[in-house]
Amino acid sequence: MKPKIHLTLFIFLLSLTGLCAQTNALFTDNKAEQIDKNFAITQLTNKAYLIQSSFGANGQLDCNHLLIIDTKDLVLVNTPVNDSLTLILLSCIEKKFKRKVTKVIVSHFHEDSSGGLRQISKLGINSFGLNKTGNLLKSQNRHIDFLFTSFLALDLQTLHLELFYPGAGHSIDNIVIWLPEDKILFGGCLLKSLEAKDKGNIKDADLKAWPVSVELVMKKYPDAMIVIPGHGAIGNASVFDHTLKLLANN
Repeated sequence: MKPKIHLTLFIFLLSLTGLCAQTNALFTDNKAEQIDKNFAITQLTNKAYLIQSSFGANGQLDCNHLLIIDTKDLVLVNTPVNDSLTLILLSCIEKKFKRKVTKVIVSHFHEDSSGGLRQISKLGINSFGLNKTGNLLKSQNRHIDFLFTSFLALDLQTLHLELFYPGAGHSIDNIVIWLPEDKILFGGCLLKSLEAKDKGNIKDADLKAWPVSVELVMKKYPDAMIVIPGHGAIGNASVFDHTLKLLANN
């Protein structure tokens, strides 16, 4: 019986090693490339890049974005805080990848997500977002082309994206974006980075619904390996627990 036990243990350790290797492959050691004073880009996987932008246009990279690359589409999750910064970022992306952004996803109505929508519309780039977000942005003269109510499956050439509204939280309209092929979840401002010490901006928050929405995302995407909050360092599934811990503190 002992040889069988040893063989079983060996197989288990081998599979665990493979899983760890896969995890490490997703969290690449690539360093951030400064593509402008107010922007940096870091490769996460073969088809996904983290973009960091400056909220105050002062070189402090404190807002997170996701760039998803397929054979024809370049999808940008969240615009920079205003139109001028958005135009700079689009130019930097085109220069680096020799292609233009074709789609933009807006995770909620705040300016760190939708601030450049007027520029996006001017350039004819298709935008996607929650119907609640679209309604909130009307008074700001910002327009979203394609709206959904709770869930949208967005199929590109080879990649599948999911846009999901779990309920109110940081704002009444915050959505998450799921890239199943790479197990990347863009949680946006619904989620707090591991370095966050408090809830942050709660002006438009629903503090009662927020933890319920986070738990719903946890249950829907339990396989998330890279979790990207709206601000601060990216992490793994521990971001969920940290967010819930912060929300439990009065």
